[in-house]
Parts: sequence; structure tokens; C-alpha cells
Amino acid sequence: MITQLMKKDLYLNGVYYLVIVPLIPVFYVIELSDIYFFFAIILGFLFSLFYSDNLNNVNRFIGSLPVKLHHIVLSRYASLLLFVIGFLLYVWLVDSLAHYGSPYLASQQIDSISMTILFTTICIIVSISFPIYYYVESFNKAFFFQIIFLLFSSFTFAIFQGNELISFHEPFLKWLFDVIAFQPIVILIVISFVFLYLSYLLSAKIYTKKAKV
Repeated sequence: MITQLMKKDLYLNGVYYLVIVPLIPVFYVIELSDIYFFFAIILGFLFSLFYSDNLNNVNRFIGSLPVKLHHIVLSRYASLLLFVIGFLLYVWLVDSLAHYGSPYLASQQIDSISMTILFTTICIIVSISFPIYYYVESFNKAFFFQIIFLLFSSFTFAIFQGNELISFHEPFLKWLFDVIAFQPIVILIVISFVFLYLSYLLSAKIYTKKAKV
């Protein structure tokens, strides 16, 4: 059943893939291959998952099926994770071809470490965003709260990093970076899945509780 739910999510968002496929090469042609655009694409897909379900009254149909509620949440996480992996592999391919065919590009080629860091960052953002969509009734309001929270978090982090008077977090960051440096790719992937798992538990709890009301 989880596989069928994943197919549903990927099928309903087919138009989104048709937009992304030509869009990434265009970013490189006009030299706008910034990671913020990649974040926007992922967040757009997350919004699209919930929007397409609401538009097609899918939630009402799924609610009538003999499927466990937490499996519905799990399938959505799996669908997004599959999309993120496919998207990043596609970006990596386009990036490699762009730098091979156009050595004049100002941006540096994405290496395996940079790609893993990007994957972990996206997973953390997604882990924060998913529970918001499940908690807030309106997906438009959820998208708004999601953006506000992410902007606030980024602004707060920038203040902590740029203010010499605020240093209580530095020992933890130093320890974290030392741990990551030991085995960067493996540890970053582990961190990614820990965030996703904790987020899934919270989302499943919220969804199950709301469905029983």
C-alpha cells in the first residue's frame, strides 16, 4: 500500500517534473545555479504534494481505504525523499556537463561533499516543514508559516554567527564539525535520516490525532 501511495504522489505531481527538467539547465546557462533556487524547488514540491491532494480530494478517498494512518505519512516522506535524491542526482549531472562543456562558468563544480551537505540541509528543512503542513489546516497558511520560520531561523543563525558576544554555541559547533570531519559523507547522511525519522514520528502523531477527532 505504501508503494501505491508513493506512486499516487509522484503521478499527481508529474507536471512539476516537466518544469524542473528544462529549468535546471537554464539556471546554468544564465548562471543562476544558486543553492537557494534548489531549496525553492524542493519546498515547491513539498507544497505541491499537499496542494495536489487537496485539489483532487485525495485525502477523502484515502481515508476510506483500509490503510494505516502512519503509512500515509510514511509514504509522503518516502515520496519526497525519492524526489530529493533524484533531483540532486540530476543537478549533479547537469552541473558536471555544464562545467565540462563550459569551463568559463563562475561557479565551482559541485563535489561529493558539497552535494552531501546540500542533501543534509534539504533534509533538515524538510524535517521542519512537514510537521507544519500536518499541524496547520490550510496548506496556504502552512506554506506561509514554513517560510516565516525558515527565514527567522536563518536570521537567528546569522546573528549568532556574526556576534562575538554570543559564543555559548561555539563549543557544540566545534564538536559537531570535528565529528563530521571524521567521516563527512556517512555522518551527514546519518544526521539527515535522524532528522527525517524524528520529523516522521511527529508528523505521524499529529496526523493520527487529527484523523481521530
